[in-house]
Amino acid sequence: MSDRGGLIERAAARLREGISREPALGALGMPGSPAAAAPLALPLSRSIVLDRNHLAQSGIMMPWTTTARVVEEFRIIKRRIMFPWQSPEYPKAQNRAPRVVMVTSSRPREGKTYCSINLALAFAAEENLVTVLIDGDAVRGDAAKVLKIASTPGFTDILNGESRLHEVLMQSDIPNLVVLPPGAHGPHVPELLAGRGPNLIFAEIASRYPEHVIIIDTPPCLASTDPAALAPIVSQVVFVIEAEHTQRNEIESSLSLISGCRNISFILNKTQVGASDNFGAYSYYYNPETTAAKAGEN
Repeated sequence: MSDRGGLIERAAARLREGISREPALGALGMPGSPAAAAPLALPLSRSIVLDRNHLAQSGIMMPWTTTARVVEEFRIIKRRIMFPWQSPEYPKAQNRAPRVVMVTSSRPREGKTYCSINLALAFAAEENLVTVLIDGDAVRGDAAKVLKIASTPGFTDILNGESRLHEVLMQSDIPNLVVLPPGAHGPHVPELLAGRGPNLIFAEIASRYPEHVIIIDTPPCLASTDPAALAPIVSQVVFVIEAEHTQRNEIESSLSLISGCRNISFILNKTQVGASDNFGAYSYYYNPETTAAKAGEN
């Protein structure tokens, strides 16, 4: 037990050291983008070119190349999430917590990774916003598989002190999209996620990209303790429900596990297409405190 505690302390110390080397200065802009890294931040050492054809076969589309219903639906979801950011009272970059949106579900194969990637691309279409997509599932690494990138090194390797953020972040060929792979799985990962490490990583990302949103695709709530560990430190949870499949008791059990986040919204995925649907295959996103609707198809 003491060895595990020492590992967590060493990882936290290394993360703090990394942040101190990357001060939060004004946004300059990544190549071709007005929203970018702080000018003295250590440069990223990895890059990727996304396979558009492979993504399209998975139902994932580039929002700047099509007006498909999928794209319109995720635009609506994005706008709902961004709405509080438009308020005059919303804190300036230097005074606010990192914008972290956790995407999860009750059980596997409900479409959360599909929603995570489409939502990340919707945000990446914004002119002055850097989107950091984190694959937070070190066991399955579904987002990494869809994007056709190596799963390691990544998120968990930063948590355990083996890698630094700038060494594992991957700049995509979409200027405002950066990807963080899941990293190696191990029995110590749940404790690392419940420690200070994730907060330090999110803070470092916010320091590097003052105008940002972090989308983290986590394991399902009933298959892993990871979402419960992260819920108290994220800004918002987007909970994916598979239409005509997910049971009410599964939803209730999952929501009790992630109740540490006060802002939970839902996407109803794999809905039947109907003539009354606003955009056909999709309708729209909702916040449980306001209205109810459905969204998504896998």
